Amino acid sequence: MTFLENPTAQISVIEMKTKKGSIDIMKLKIANIFYSIQGEGKFIGTPSIFVRFFDCNLSCSFCDDLDHKKGYTEYSFEELLETISKYPSSHLIITGGEPTIYELNPFIEFLKGHRYFVAVETNGFRFENVSKADWITYSPKNWDEIKNDGFSEVKFVVSKTSKIQKILNFQTDKQIYIQPQNNMDTTDMENMKFCIEFVQDNPHLKLSPQLHKLLEIE
Repeated sequence: MTFLENPTAQISVIEMKTKKGSIDIMKLKIANIFYSIQGEGKFIGTPSIFVRFFDCNLSCSFCDDLDHKKGYTEYSFEELLETISKYPSSHLIITGGEPTIYELNPFIEFLKGHRYFVAVETNGFRFENVSKADWITYSPKNWDEIKNDGFSEVKFVVSKTSKIQKILNFQTDKQIYIQPQNNMDTTDMENMKFCIEFVQDNPHLKLSPQLHKLLEIE
């Protein structure tokens, strides 16, 4: 895997901080919005609204989403609320890219004020930027520098060549999920088999199978 700091992401953080506190002028850079089933972690199977933010601070060779790099549409809080209100679920997932490159706490509080349960998927870049969320899923990409707090659950993306001893060495009171490193739209069955055996051998871990790929939905 490759880790690259993204200058564009840094600029975006500055822009958002400048506008913090004024929901009338803050614009969200959104790659796409869609309605599907959560396929990972504790809330697997839950009908959910996904709000994917543009850009990321990393460039991972196994990334299974390219939409966050293709461009964005700017939304005000009210414009985004109008867009998501057509969906029947109140379970909303902020994802990316990497959403914590932006200061999102005002947006999260706005959503919660409209009775949404707000979950965030992050690589842990800046937990403080999403600390108001109801649920935070942490997926560390550098296993030599795993953070110890700021999240609700932790998810490791694992292949048959992964150095899994680093996962076993990690200590936390939060649930650890093991997710197979899959293809862009389909399941890598060799990695899935490896992860199943890994979890069976270490029952404090749980499998996160990316159910949406098995079901062939978005």
